[in-house]
Amino acid sequence: MARRKGKKLFTKNALKALLFLCIIAAITLFFNHVLGFADAEHTETIMNEFYEQEENSVDVIYFGSSATQRAFVQPVAFHNDGIAGYSLACGSQPFVLTKYIMEEALKTQKPKLFIVEVRGACKPPEELWDVAVRRLLDNMKLSSTKIDAVRDVVEYAEGTDTGIDETGLSYIFPLLKYHGRWNPSKQPKYFTNIDYYKGYTMDWGVCFKCTEIHPLVYTEDNIMPIHEKTEKALIELLDYCDTIDTKVLFVVSPYEASEKGMGKINYAKNIIESRGYEVLNFLPAEQREMLGLNDKDSYYNREHLNYNGSLMYTDYLSKYIKENYGVPDRRGDSKYDSWEEQYDRLVENLDTRYFVNYIDMMEIVNQVRR
Repeated sequence: MARRKGKKLFTKNALKALLFLCIIAAITLFFNHVLGFADAEHTETIMNEFYEQEENSVDVIYFGSSATQRAFVQPVAFHNDGIAGYSLACGSQPFVLTKYIMEEALKTQKPKLFIVEVRGACKPPEELWDVAVRRLLDNMKLSSTKIDAVRDVVEYAEGTDTGIDETGLSYIFPLLKYHGRWNPSKQPKYFTNIDYYKGYTMDWGVCFKCTEIHPLVYTEDNIMPIHEKTEKALIELLDYCDTIDTKVLFVVSPYEASEKGMGKINYAKNIIESRGYEVLNFLPAEQREMLGLNDKDSYYNREHLNYNGSLMYTDYLSKYIKENYGVPDRRGDSKYDSWEEQYDRLVENLDTRYFVNYIDMMEIVNQVRR
């Protein structure tokens, strides 16, 4: 009898302990979310909306930095060519984490194609800042993928002085860094001039500006090695790409590259192509002209296309991937109505909240192209 009572007591206490641990875990996850990182790029929105996508509904996922966010207008690609895509990108997205974002995406989606911006492979560990890591990791769900990503990024940044948490713990549990945000007055202030359309990021304060750029003459002979740690990250990414069913296309989107930047792009491009992957390189003048870009009216700064340039880039790239990578046309399928709804919202905003900025840009475009 005493033994039976002891068993019951033990079971009761064990259940209480388990319940207590579950409550603590739930509270921790809640505060990790509530007190997490937020910034002007609103990566939280991009990540959350991706997690909310219906399973197996995204055919193309585009990875990269703010250049990716601003280059490919996902709703337009759907409206014109039926491509159901998503830009899973954030400002200064760490290239070393690309493999893990792919792995995270494959948990809920079975895309036909991954697109990877090559520019990130040119940045050394010394340019990997804490803020860029947090834009992504603080908004990833806690899982073994995230823990592996934290381990890799800490190892990648070892020996630098860029504010990276050397323990990695605050990337796994953001609460450790943001516990002071319980006071509402300390909450970060969001910008109100940024909208999101399947990951395409419309910052209508800058996306309608026209800034003349001065690209260097492109040459393949300009080769400059990338950092050995970044090269290792690139090779590990390619190794991962070899193991998945999803096809992978690498791109160098149009921008004003420096001589050093061009050399590093070429170095990374050679590695990628040697592994059998295609690289679409838009640094040569003839490639930019093929898109219809103009150095005077297609960029809002030397790193980013404006909305005018983005439409031309989107038109070419969406048709190219549809023709060469077997991406289906999803127009007319009710499962993909949300893409057309995002297109309608974009068009409506062009006629309303973006109208003045949009008209100002088009006046410059019309003057340049007369």
